Amino acid sequence: MTTGPKLRLGKTLVPGLLAVGLFGVMALITLNTAFEPMTTAAGAGFPSDVSITAELGYALFGFDELQTIGGTEPFLAAVLLVAVALDAALDASLVLAKREEGGEPVSALSSTGEASSSEGQPPAVADGGNRSDDGFRTETGGENR
Repeated sequence: MTTGPKLRLGKTLVPGLLAVGLFGVMALITLNTAFEPMTTAAGAGFPSDVSITAELGYALFGFDELQTIGGTEPFLAAVLLVAVALDAALDASLVLAKREEGGEPVSALSSTGEASSSEGQPPAVADGGNRSDDGFRTETGGENR
């Protein structure tokens, strides 16, 4: 018989409440933003003959004299914020993916020690066997050389 999930109170509740609060702030910002159409007539947008990527690159490295239209700093700030958010998500996924057994981290490709899943067997050898005296391989299943 399985039991339902239990709510743990204390220090473990704080990160969850912070995440819910952050979601609420982001939802309020999204709901209160006026998404007006970005047309050239409204004074926004890029001309069709200008590369947005090149303009962002020039703004990133400070090559103002190479920019055709300029004014890409707000776009650059958005690109950098997205890059930082994606980096934080990648770091968090690596932290969450780390395995632990008995409170100790487990290496993903461990072949020695107690973390190995094949106890009593020698480690596997990549070439599949030993060399005999005449230089040919003998298929012995990767025993010690």
